[in-house]
Amino acid sequence: MGAVQPEENKIEPKTNPLIITDEITTQLNETGKWGKFLAILGFVMMGLMVVFGFVLSIVLALIPMPSAKMFPFPSFLIGLMYLVIGALYFLPILYLYRFSSGIKQALLLKNQDQLARAFFNLKSLYRFIGILMIVFLALYPIIIVIMIFVGLFSGFSNPVGLPA
Repeated sequence: MGAVQPEENKIEPKTNPLIITDEITTQLNETGKWGKFLAILGFVMMGLMVVFGFVLSIVLALIPMPSAKMFPFPSFLIGLMYLVIGALYFLPILYLYRFSSGIKQALLLKNQDQLARAFFNLKSLYRFIGILMIVFLALYPIIIVIMIFVGLFSGFSNPVGLPA
């Protein structure tokens, strides 16, 4: 059996409180300003993307296509894709906005809880983007394999140049 160490031999890490200096405050304040600018710009772009998605879905659904072979899927799905991208874009922008607003308030009021909430939103932003990247990285090989098979077998479904 292993020997039990006495309490006085255990080493506990020292916890020094982090000090937010004037330089760090300046940097965080600047980060908050740029983050808020990017978040507001992101909300505007997301809104435009959603409006464009609705308009494109309606227009493409109403316009008669001369050839059914132009799109191998219903044309309104292109507009729907814009709506889905706009919806995915919402959460990271919201987290960035909450971080930016929270960091500025925390520094102004010197409020520790507000600072913690601001950094929680920053962590949520990075976690969301990280999970999204993992999903995309997992989908890329699948999409590439599907595209290869579609390309290989597309010649069999459309025999161009062969006598009828």
